Amino acid sequence: MRIYKFIILFALFSLFSCQQIVDNYWERKAEENYSSPYKGVYIGTYSGSDQGTLRIEISAKDFVEVKRMSTLNAVNETFEGGMIGASFNQVKSRTSGFTILGNVISSPQNTYSGTWKIDEGNSGTWILKKQ
Repeated sequence: MRIYKFIILFALFSLFSCQQIVDNYWERKAEENYSSPYKGVYIGTYSGSDQGTLRIEISAKDFVEVKRMSTLNAVNETFEGGMIGASFNQVKSRTSGFTILGNVISSPQNTYSGTWKIDEGNSGTWILKKQ
């Protein structure tokens, strides 16, 4: 009698394990096939306590690369971050602390806007257009 219980439990456990393997396979396939709806190059300007131009490129896997060129402080830098949905996530320069805040949810004029900051007192806004 005990052996039958063991066999039944083993069979049930095996079925659940197989289903987990299949589920993991399809999750990995979905991740491999994912392409960000925000993928592309966005070009624009930023202003406030500093001003200049921005070029932001979002990859198919939501990797973000920012090229910033300051017209006031003669700073040219490139830094990276990521996306969570349409929002920028940890898009911050390690050297200057320049941080991009906001998202790429389009406005009626097909432009994108948000804020930036370096530290307390140094901040402003940005506006981009998708190329």
